[in-house]
Amino acid sequence: MALTPTLTRWPGRVRFETQSTEAASHLRHFERVARPGNVREGELVIKLFVASDPRPEAYVLDFSGTTVTVTAGDERGFRNAAITLDALSTSDAVPFGRIEDWPRLPLRGFHLNLESYRRIGIEQAIHLLESAARFKLNTVLAEYGPRFPFQSQSVSCGSPRWSTDDVARLQSTAARLGLDLIPLQQSLAHLEYLLQGPPHSALRENPERDNLLCPSKDESAALIRALAGDVLQAHPSATHFHLGGDEARKIGQCEACAAAVRQAGVGGLYGRYIGDLARWMLSQGRRPIVWDDTLCAYPDALTHLPQETIIAYWDYIAVADPTPVLIPRMAHAAGGPRVAHHWSWLSPWRRRRISDVQADVMRDYSRPSNLKSALGDAYLREFGRHLGERFPTWVRALPYLDYYREKGFDVICCPTGLGNGDARDGLPNFQRFEANIRTHAARAAESGAQGVITTAWYDMPPDVLVQPLMLTAQHTW
Repeated sequence: MALTPTLTRWPGRVRFETQSTEAASHLRHFERVARPGNVREGELVIKLFVASDPRPEAYVLDFSGTTVTVTAGDERGFRNAAITLDALSTSDAVPFGRIEDWPRLPLRGFHLNLESYRRIGIEQAIHLLESAARFKLNTVLAEYGPRFPFQSQSVSCGSPRWSTDDVARLQSTAARLGLDLIPLQQSLAHLEYLLQGPPHSALRENPERDNLLCPSKDESAALIRALAGDVLQAHPSATHFHLGGDEARKIGQCEACAAAVRQAGVGGLYGRYIGDLARWMLSQGRRPIVWDDTLCAYPDALTHLPQETIIAYWDYIAVADPTPVLIPRMAHAAGGPRVAHHWSWLSPWRRRRISDVQADVMRDYSRPSNLKSALGDAYLREFGRHLGERFPTWVRALPYLDYYREKGFDVICCPTGLGNGDARDGLPNFQRFEANIRTHAARAAESGAQGVITTAWYDMPPDVLVQPLMLTAQHTW
């Protein structure tokens, strides 16, 4: 950006010039620049040119007196140019100079979690979509949970269920704003709304717990295909579909699953189940997405997934790169630490070398250990080369990102804007969340990941999501 202030006030009228029919098709994005009721004198000329730019969503604005030349190569590029021009037009004077702008990451999104935001209705959801578009995000991950208006199954819902009209309106709004909407339907864990009572309680992995579906029963996969089919039918334009799959580490408890684990391990049981659903989703014309944590705990599961599967890598405590704190999921599954840091960080002198937010994460979530021995040989053989040259004192942030990419999978990095129930004085701990989002965005950009979707989990007023949404936009552009 190279802009010089001027004394030329924004004119009251706008005239458009285009070089082609294709350029003229983008005029609608600039209508808000010509605000009705503007009593200023003079005329602003906006010229639109279509250019072949290899960078998706890129645009150029050239300001010369009261003429603005807009150049972009695709629909979203013109949309982004209009957003910037609209923002600049609220100032007193037209600048002179040039803006050349493009995103840092191709996918930039946020998680609209209707199950956590139990108070959210369609109007608030649309407000969030409009905010996302205004800050040049391009994706929304919609997790409806029991609030989706399922047609094929009876689902218990403790909150007002959305109507089919609400879902259709959400989609049409996303399309109007240039947002890709990705629906999410859980497929194994977090299914209390299905398993708490008949007729589906017989499908529990553990008869005493209602949060986990048994992957060994044929009826389980059939049930998920039916639910996902309802969601697919309501999202005909979706190109991707998130199958969930997180926090399913406790499979293998029922008799059939225990036998499957003895034969193929937890990774084999989990991988075959999720892999079959992913292949089914591909047959429906959608690209499947799966949370990574159980895959990371049992990495042999990756061999059962179709290569087209996108891995959604979530890590909510990475707040800097490098970081002293590691989430060793595979080691934890084998009886090791859940979150750990090297014992040398017990030294007050060493702890003074890290930021306050890093120190808070270490204190609240991590435990000291002799890290190499605590992780074990199997973990180090699998992931050790991705932990960084300064391991064990320091660890490369998001070490499994390069591991998944090395295995040939596309990855979406997933920080949190509201997670772990972390609050300060009753408000979300935005200091930690901002550092987490920034770290994910930087690592995603340098590793060639697809992009970033910032998640939101615990029950807060939906208004508070606007801040992490803005932070996501800031760090992914």
